[in-house]
Amino acid sequence: MYLTILTALLGLTHATQTPLLETDNFQTITSKQTNHTIRIRPQSETTCAAHSAQYTGWLDIGPQHLFFWYFESQNDPANDPLTLWLNGGPGGSSMIGLFQELGPCLVNEHGNGTVYSPWGWSKNSNLLFVDQPGNVGFSYVDEGAEVPGDSATAAVDMHRFLQLFVSEVFPELNKSEVHLSGESFAGHYIPYLGAQIVTQNTLYPNEPQVNLKSCLVGNGYMSPKDIYFGYWETLCTTNPGVATPVFNETRCDILSTNMPRCMDLLDVCESHPDPAICQAAETVCYDGVVGWYEDESGRGGRNRFDITAPCDLNEMCYPQTLWVQKYLNSKPVWDALSPPAEVKEYVLESEAVVDAFARTSDRMTSASDLVIFLLESGVDFLAYQGNLDLACNTAGNLKWAESLRWKGQTEFTARRLTPWSAVVEGVEARVGNVKEVRGDEAGRFAFVTIDGAGHLVPQDRPDVAFDLMNRWIGGRDFI
Repeated sequence: MYLTILTALLGLTHATQTPLLETDNFQTITSKQTNHTIRIRPQSETTCAAHSAQYTGWLDIGPQHLFFWYFESQNDPANDPLTLWLNGGPGGSSMIGLFQELGPCLVNEHGNGTVYSPWGWSKNSNLLFVDQPGNVGFSYVDEGAEVPGDSATAAVDMHRFLQLFVSEVFPELNKSEVHLSGESFAGHYIPYLGAQIVTQNTLYPNEPQVNLKSCLVGNGYMSPKDIYFGYWETLCTTNPGVATPVFNETRCDILSTNMPRCMDLLDVCESHPDPAICQAAETVCYDGVVGWYEDESGRGGRNRFDITAPCDLNEMCYPQTLWVQKYLNSKPVWDALSPPAEVKEYVLESEAVVDAFARTSDRMTSASDLVIFLLESGVDFLAYQGNLDLACNTAGNLKWAESLRWKGQTEFTARRLTPWSAVVEGVEARVGNVKEVRGDEAGRFAFVTIDGAGHLVPQDRPDVAFDLMNRWIGGRDFI
């Protein structure tokens, strides 16, 4: 398969005079349009038991060097769509999504190899994971260069990446539908990237186009205000699917007393997004609302990602994250990936990116206007939710979904959540609720919940997440 790709790339060289060099076992492709380069090499089943062709490398955009891992579809690579996956944070590596959640291979419990996943999202889609922005995971920035600190900057780089990827690296993807997927803070990354794609496609029709079809975000951080508002319902009722509320009446009364001031200050942040104002709002909301749970989370304490589960280690809670980090720092993987000297080790989260975003207002403002823009531009949008999550909870995101002021708002708000089913262990079973609207001109908008899952739906209920993803990219109904 690699020979096929290489032949295609060589053919592209003759067609577009794109230089293609071989250095250190990488094929290096330089775009004549942008002067950016991609260094790419094939990977084998020994590195990731993917059951399809796979490639890794770096896209060089000036001082930014973005790492990617790409899997061809196990079904029909030439005709299946391309799905991009981004983890959140900000600062979280997308290798978590690959090796812990929805990739074609998952790291084993010893952290020394991978096993094939029957629920990998590359079964019916070409699948691309990118560590972004620069300095996340295996990605890096040149010494002295500024680390990106907002989603708009990250979107510019990612749009350039996708342009080059589908037009010059894998030109057979040029006409393929593209789906942007991710979770958590990808609720910011994806609307910004989607809006950048739509805008640039319109402004520059003669440049390589990214054929954006939809966005799908799991437990997304689209609106911090609505997520904070959802803390009370998540912790003080049985609505998430728990037998008894997590908090007692005393704590719930404290949350309800402190909520109005938190909401008021977040309104000020939204209307005047000065970093100092937004950081003050975040402090008030943390002290009055979030901290009552968060201060008891971490190793041996509460789990913000699943209110029914303990937290086994550090702030990420799940031992699988350590398996991933151990595996990706092992000598066989480094020999396979051949990271440049600038990458000293693989880490799950970039403190530099966390700090850079903390200096801006990005984390405390809403991405709602961008989602509205996408819907009105005919791009479909799916928000799916594991009901046991607190960090980006169902109650808050349902409130957000119903508050979007677009053509489909009235119909969407009027609809009731309706049960949907999936095949679980060979039996058709109810797995959550859904409501959605489809417009003739505007995009399809759906809100889907998954019972028995937390923040990481593909990890907690991989079969249901697989069903959901395939229904969505296939344009099929949930009910």
